[in-house]
Amino acid sequence: MSGMLIASVAGSVTLIPGFVAFPLAAALLGSGAGLMQIAVFVSTLMAVGVVTFPLEVRYFGARTTILRNLLAFGFSFLVAGVVMAVSAW
Repeated sequence: MSGMLIASVAGSVTLIPGFVAFPLAAALLGSGAGLMQIAVFVSTLMAVGVVTFPLEVRYFGARTTILRNLLAFGFSFLVAGVVMAVSAW
């Protein structure tokens, strides 16, 4: 669980485009990283925007931005669980 938390924080604060994120995830998987950790990393990387937070607040407001980021953060753990369940099936 601590690995997933570290991966989620790293994904939340990193600003990497998708065409770089997915090959990076494949390289991490090939190097022995866990599937759930990679799933939560990529999910938070694509959905949670800590770096873009000030810009998002300007356009959508603080309440909407915070709610969207919290929901995306939580959903990333759900996605990691689904990925693990499907891979075990």
